[in-house]
Amino acid sequence: MARAVLALGESLQAEVTCSVCLELFSEPVITECGHNFCGRCLAAETLQDNLDFLQKEREDFKPEGEKQSDALLGKVASERQRLRDTFEQLQRFLQEQEGVLLTQLDQAHRELTEEQRRYVSSILERTSLLDTLIVEIEKKRDQPVVEFLMDVDKTLSSCEAAKAPIPEPVSLELQRTLESFSEMSQLVVDTVAKFKVDLLSKIDRERVNVTLDPETASSDLTLSKDCKTVRLGDGQQNLCDTPKRFTGSPSILGCPGFTGGRHYWELEVGDGDSWAVGVAVESVRRKDSLSMALGKIWALRLDWNHQYTALHMHPTLLELKEEPRRIRVHLDYEAGQVTFYNAENMTQILQFKASFTEKVFPYFWLWSQETYIQLCD
Repeated sequence: MARAVLALGESLQAEVTCSVCLELFSEPVITECGHNFCGRCLAAETLQDNLDFLQKEREDFKPEGEKQSDALLGKVASERQRLRDTFEQLQRFLQEQEGVLLTQLDQAHRELTEEQRRYVSSILERTSLLDTLIVEIEKKRDQPVVEFLMDVDKTLSSCEAAKAPIPEPVSLELQRTLESFSEMSQLVVDTVAKFKVDLLSKIDRERVNVTLDPETASSDLTLSKDCKTVRLGDGQQNLCDTPKRFTGSPSILGCPGFTGGRHYWELEVGDGDSWAVGVAVESVRRKDSLSMALGKIWALRLDWNHQYTALHMHPTLLELKEEPRRIRVHLDYEAGQVTFYNAENMTQILQFKASFTEKVFPYFWLWSQETYIQLCD
């Protein structure tokens, strides 16, 4: 019996003894695996494990981010130099071609000046000859017959010379040369203009070619054949009332629509008022008035009283220092931003913050026959 009691005491003592410090538990803590330790002893196991982990992490810690940054910085420098070299080569080429063409034009100018000099000289000579002959013939009319006949042949010969055709002011060959230069000059102008447009269209990937969507147009609006210009008509047109068409306000959407990315388009407005430009989501209310559709429209509007307004939910008055006529609308779908710029000097006019979850379309509203909205190529 005594042995049993002693064994039970030893068992109980083992149960309440920390296996780390071999003392009775102090602030005992039970682990997830069901073992008991003193709070301080467990915190010290934990610390040792963390120390071992951190030491191993420090040994293995060899970040590569700086190498990646250095590589990207090197790439930026390389691309910068490549662009500089490309544009310098282009500038040299253009300067060489400019020199060749201007040299040819200078030669033509010299030839034209020489021909003009010869023409003016011949005109002066002919004028002098005519004046001399007129005086001479007038004197001969009053001379006796014998004197009159003495040198009449010379006078008649001079008269025939005075009847000879005057040389052309510019030779046909030089005229053809100048016409060729004019055609070549126009070709250079057109080629450079096309080059600039092509280059910008390739490097300016955010710009999109927006057209007006006739299927969404209110019957109050009139579109140009190329679907680039919209005006307020004299009266309502007889158009089919489809789900896409605006019937509650003189509005129209542009196309294409966007479900992501960064895009911009530019437009011009006339001198009148009562217009609005911006974006609208696909679910915008099309059969109700503009005020009922505001929650799904983000636009810049010029009101009938010539007051600019930020148009969304509750219209907000704007104080603009200038009146923009060419406007850039920029959409950043993921960032939820719609930004308006004066395209003539790229001054920011207005920016909306939004959260898009559906397709977004260019939006236009017009309620004045004195103005128009024209999309720019």
